[in-house]
Amino acid sequence: MPQTISLLIFNSPIFPAHWALWLPHPANSNTGKLINAVGDAATGFEIIIEREYDLRNITQRYQLVALDEVSDVKEDGRNSKDSTAYDCIEKVALSVPAPKKSLVSATIAEGSRHRVEIQNCQTWLRQVVAALVQADVVDEAALQIVDGAPKN
Repeated sequence: MPQTISLLIFNSPIFPAHWALWLPHPANSNTGKLINAVGDAATGFEIIIEREYDLRNITQRYQLVALDEVSDVKEDGRNSKDSTAYDCIEKVALSVPAPKKSLVSATIAEGSRHRVEIQNCQTWLRQVVAALVQADVVDEAALQIVDGAPKN
């Protein structure tokens, strides 16, 4: 049975928004699977899959942006938070490395005058969606949706 895969955006007025993939449970759209890269540019990120995540527990502002309809989503009622893949979408997400530390201190950068590309959950999620397109899991239009999504 096809499910909607969405971009879950935790909005922030000052900092970059946190982005995650959201796959609601077919029987209850408030609970589902959250796939995200957690951390920061100063220390690096870790990919975490949270199953049976409940949107009703979110206290900050967020929005859902639908990306596509997908199938082959495994829902087994497991309430877990880990980095183990149980279906195709999780395998693709885990195949994209989490961003490493990309924020360089001013003292280190002083001698070298090169531009640093900051990597975060947004850059990781865009790479995941590109990998999902490559694997024929979602349509290429999902990339355009991600590119137009709010960054804050």
